[in-house]
Amino acid sequence: MLNSFKNVRFIFLCILLFLSSILCSQTNYYVSSINGSDSNDGLSESSSFQTINKAISKVAAGDTVLVMNGVYQNNGYGTVDVNSYSNMNNEHVVTINKSGEAGAYITLKNYPGHLPKIKFDGKGGIVISNNMNYIIVEGFEVEGPAANITYSQAYANRGYKVSLAEDNDDSTNYTHSYFSGKGIWGGYGAHSNIIIRNNIVHDTCGSGIRFNDSDHIVIEYNEVYNTTWWTSSASSAVVFAETIASSESDNGTEVKMIMRGNVVYNNWNRIPFYVTQLPDNSGNTNPNYGTADYNNILDGQGLYVTRSDDNYKGTFLFENNVCVNNGKNGINFDNSKGASAIIQNNTLFYNGVHEIIQDISVENGNRGHRGQKVGGIKSNKILNTTVVNNIVVTRDNIFSAIELPNVTGNKTVNSNIFLNGKLPSDDTGTVYNYIACCNMINVDPLFTNFPAEVNGAIDIDETNFQLNENSPAIDAGNPNYSPDKDINGNSRPINAINAISYTSFENSTDGWTQFGNANLTVSSNESLTGNSSLNISQREFNYSSPRLFLDGLLTIGETYTFYINVKLAENVSGSANMTIKNTLNGVVTYTDLLDSSLTASNNTWLELKGDYTYNGSDQIFLYVKGPTMANGGGDFYIDDFSLVPQGSSPVDFSDLSNVVDIGAYEYDGALSLDDNTSSFNNIKVYPNPAKNVIILSGISANSRILIFDLLGKSYSVKSNPRNKSNEVILDISELNTGLYFIKTFYNGLVQTKKIIKK
Repeated sequence: MLNSFKNVRFIFLCILLFLSSILCSQTNYYVSSINGSDSNDGLSESSSFQTINKAISKVAAGDTVLVMNGVYQNNGYGTVDVNSYSNMNNEHVVTINKSGEAGAYITLKNYPGHLPKIKFDGKGGIVISNNMNYIIVEGFEVEGPAANITYSQAYANRGYKVSLAEDNDDSTNYTHSYFSGKGIWGGYGAHSNIIIRNNIVHDTCGSGIRFNDSDHIVIEYNEVYNTTWWTSSASSAVVFAETIASSESDNGTEVKMIMRGNVVYNNWNRIPFYVTQLPDNSGNTNPNYGTADYNNILDGQGLYVTRSDDNYKGTFLFENNVCVNNGKNGINFDNSKGASAIIQNNTLFYNGVHEIIQDISVENGNRGHRGQKVGGIKSNKILNTTVVNNIVVTRDNIFSAIELPNVTGNKTVNSNIFLNGKLPSDDTGTVYNYIACCNMINVDPLFTNFPAEVNGAIDIDETNFQLNENSPAIDAGNPNYSPDKDINGNSRPINAINAISYTSFENSTDGWTQFGNANLTVSSNESLTGNSSLNISQREFNYSSPRLFLDGLLTIGETYTFYINVKLAENVSGSANMTIKNTLNGVVTYTDLLDSSLTASNNTWLELKGDYTYNGSDQIFLYVKGPTMANGGGDFYIDDFSLVPQGSSPVDFSDLSNVVDIGAYEYDGALSLDDNTSSFNNIKVYPNPAKNVIILSGISANSRILIFDLLGKSYSVKSNPRNKSNEVILDISELNTGLYFIKTFYNGLVQTKKIIKK
């Protein structure tokens, strides 16, 4: 027994030593363009490297490169001559040619509190070499040369590109990456498990952030603006293109590709697309698309997913993004036939600026390159799309707020706010029922501060797309589809108890859609709790019923309990049941959750309860059977639905006081107008990061305000009261870029807020 114990202890000690060796091997390298030298060892702030690439050459899996303030440029920066077309293909500033491992990412990030700038005039800012995986890039400002380029230069360069192709001279290759360089990207090779977060990317001629042929990519909390203006390569601001599963065994339907919390604005194309050969799966049927004579512009999206592998089954998640004033749609997901999308809690405002930009360009004597008048959300040639809890505001009804052509599977569109834009409709111009019955149409979301008119580039610092206290978006979202936090990191209301999905139909159909010919409406005629329920009317078949898609909600092998309450309309009789329709590998099964249907009533509510074990699916939904047509069919109501782990109680809907808000921002209470502690504790800071001004909201008139840097040095800044109660404007334009703390003092209390000056 003693020897056994010694053996176990020896093994345990070996494991500890092994883990310690791993931890000890995780090294930090430091970089400073101002005080560093590549002859240093890079192991401390005082012995930092001068270039980021030198640090990259030293890293191994699990290591971190910390980059301090300064400007980091590519070799030959500033030598470009547009007139003679010399030095038009400068290399990237940073090349990450090392790969991390699962649980041991290689991290390239800013030194705490610093905002290093990557400045390029060639291929791009930061590139991750082909087949490099498990990498994090965060905390940089990446700036391209677009601000120094004119329309005439970019259009002449397109002509030069055409002339080379028409000469058919294989010895002459077009290499003018100066007009197409990208901010942060993966080249055109495969990658997996990459995180790009908390960066500011702007004035890149090509895409701000882009990944091709990749899987398991997260792009989150970046600010991307003024990109794609001058390229003739038909680019968009943030792009996933040609997505393919990292392996055959890793091609499930789960969420693997994520765009989250990004602020994306002023991104559009000015130059028509030209390419010598279209990709095999371009999806465009126009024979002139991309030719020398092509004059239209069809790109310049905010967030864009396109041309995924036809066999890619993964789900793309777009959540908490703010897309403003982009050339085409704010969010566009197309030509990915086997893939699905969840588009939730995004705020889109005045996208589709392309035509206005062309108007301005024509007035300046340039050619007009017209395109499409779209400005919202589009899903095209994909499998499933779920569009919930979004705010889409377009300029007028010429611009499409949402388009869903060629979605071959499920289309779920509910709990959105659409203002001004065109909506999907039939040949008579009637908006489709799944849009009209489930969303707020032509309702003003009541943002805190937004421009009434936008003609050209917008200054995002002068806007605030948070909700004001009277916004109809407050407590109006669908809780079944919602991020845990909003774009600012504020917590959103979470599902009651341990419910997986629930709804009481107080504000919308909450994701329930018609199965068979039936009309679904939120009705105040009947309710079990609250003020409303879902009415099912105009039924044509026995199976005409409400349904809820369960894709992405269930775990294989787990058993769940479903609850729902049913009441028949006046003068209707019959029974009710719950049924699961599951399609797996092309085989369809129907499973009644109750052994036999129960007799329902038009006088009282009947609770239906049943269990279901999930064994996988390609598509799965629950539907609620009402009275059969043989018994006269008829209307019925459902209310208070709960999906919970097996044996758990249903949600107590009488105790629900808060529901997720619509849009990227969760409203967290109206700010008090009184000088009291409650008001002080609700101080908010926006925009953040900011260039010139910071607004403090909810501040007492008697508060004292100080700004400190990381070393504790205080700074004096100008402050002016705003024309709104309890708000002041701080002028931070004279501060250097970096991290600061705003301290607010009131009645012996102190609040500290972190801000980033860019």
